[in-house]
This record gives sequence, structure tokens and C-alpha cells, in this order.
Amino acid sequence: MAKRIMIKLKLIFIPCLENNYRPKFLESKFLFYYLLLLLILKFITVSYLIYLPKTIFFADISSTSLIKLTNQGREALGFGPLIENSQLNSAAFLKAQDMITQDYFAHQSPEGKSPWYWIKSANYDYQYAGENLAIGFLDSEEVYQAWNNSPSHKANLFNPNYQDIGITVLKGDFQGNETYVVVQLFGAPKTEQAQKEQATEIEETPKIPAQGGPTGQEIIQEKPPIEIEQEVASEEVVDKLEEPLTEGHVFSAENIETENEFKNSFRFNFFQFLSSDYNNIVQKIIFYSLLFITLSLILNICVEFNIQHKELIIKTLFFVTLLTLFIIFDKELIIRILPHNFNIF
Repeated sequence: MAKRIMIKLKLIFIPCLENNYRPKFLESKFLFYYLLLLLILKFITVSYLIYLPKTIFFADISSTSLIKLTNQGREALGFGPLIENSQLNSAAFLKAQDMITQDYFAHQSPEGKSPWYWIKSANYDYQYAGENLAIGFLDSEEVYQAWNNSPSHKANLFNPNYQDIGITVLKGDFQGNETYVVVQLFGAPKTEQAQKEQATEIEETPKIPAQGGPTGQEIIQEKPPIEIEQEVASEEVVDKLEEPLTEGHVFSAENIETENEFKNSFRFNFFQFLSSDYNNIVQKIIFYSLLFITLSLILNICVEFNIQHKELIIKTLFFVTLLTLFIIFDKELIIRILPHNFNIF
């Protein structure tokens, strides 16, 4: 039985006298249909990059993927993973909503509100904080790679002081075009010791009467926490909340439960797979297919130099060339070709 199997494999893959030095693997139509299948798999990559941003899944998939990619990068460098924080999620949503509403893309709002204003609005009492922004992207890996290639944004991604992360991907009209905005916030809550030190410093700080105030309100100077927009620590005083928070994205227990059900649905997980793992799997299949066919071609040429079937060699070289192009034409190249205006800040 084993001998019979070995003989059949020899006829299929190895040029020999029994198959007239024309292995069935290269001579049959199998390669044509196999190449057609790989072409369809590559076409799916292009299709979902065009279609996915138009679905309701895109924002949640991008948020989940960006947190996953960030933590994978941190763990590779020996840093602890960041924990998704609902307060930072809420702050990120408020900042993204403000940028779309007021049509700006910057760390500072037109009114001068810094990222720390939104973090304070969400009642996140922080010792360290940072912000990364992106706009007009097609894929979460595109955003992550752009941040990772920028020293200032990379400093936020891999800052060992951060413990929490919040992120929002929001779709809206920006400067006349419908696009997605990403706000990624990092933070570390104040320790009890830091809170005690701040309380002590506030008590010891002299109180200066406000000028012209009808009620004689007092201005108290506070030592600001560490705030990072990009790579430089800011020493500015945190913006004071001039008005209470009246609207925004509230991450209630009911909303979180609904969101978890949504993220556990089959369609969401399917699109998540397309977004994160699918392209890598297809590229590996193509690479090993190319390697196997190339080895088969070399074997076919070298086994018997005196007997060469040129049409078979040309056919195999054609498949090798196409598979090489499939590898070159990866997701990163596709994203660069597809028209879109991408920017980070």
C-alpha cells in the first residue's frame, strides 16, 4: 500500500521515465484552477478594503484591531498590555465628535481645549496621559504602522508609564468629505501617594484673590500631571471645566452589554477575521505555493538535462511569475493604490 502511494506521488511530482519526464502536477490543469482560486482569494482582499469602511462594523473592528496591535507591539518590547478604559473611551468619543462638529484635526480645539480637557470631562483622574490622532484611513494596520513609523506617536504607543487605553473611530463629514476619525487616548490614574502630594501642595499654595470678582472667588494653582500629545511632556495647567458635561457617548452597563453582543456576532467576527488575519493567511499560502512550484520546476529541469519539454517549462515559469506578482501585490500596496487622504497627528 505504501509502495503504491509512493509510485503515484512519483508520477505526479517527479519527472521520470514512467511519466515521460512530464510530471502530472505540472502538466495537468490543476495549476490553472489553483491559480484561479488564489486570484479569487486576492480579489477578496481588495473587495473588503473597499466595502468594509461602508459597513457598520468598520468602526468597532478598527478600534478592536488598534488596541490589539498596540498591545502586541508593547508585549514584544517587554511592556505590559494596556487595559481598555470606558472613561478614556468616552473622552476619545467626545474629542472625535468635537473635531467633526467643528471641522478641525488637531490636538488643540479652535477654542484652545487640549486633549486633557476631554479626559477630565470623562472624570478620569490621571497622572500620565497622551493622545494619538488619525483621519481618512482604510485599514487599522495602516494607522498603526503610520503611528509606529512616527517617533512622537511611537513614544505614546510604547510609553511604559501608561496603564489604560481608550479609543474611538467615528464617521462624519470632515471638510466636505465623509471620512473616519481616530482618537486614541492613553492614561495612568493617579496613585494614592500622588493624590496626597497634590492635596498637600494645594493646601500649602498661597491663595490669590481673583481680580474684580463679585463673589471674591479664589484661584488655586495646581501642579499639573504629565501630559503627552506627541513625544514632549507638556507643562501647561490642565484646562478647567467651565461648564458641566451635558452630552456625549455614555458607556453605561446596558450599552456595554449590547456592544459585547454585537462584537460576539458571527458577521462581526467574520469581518474581524478579514481585517486582521485573512491577508496574512492568503500571503502565506501563496508564498509556499510559489516555493513548491519553483522547486518542482527546478527538479523538472535538473533530473534529465537531455530531455526538456519547453512548453511545460514556459507554462510553469508563467505560474511562478504570476504568484510572485500576487506576493508583491499585498494589502499594504493595495491600500497605497486605493484613493484616500490619510493623515496622523
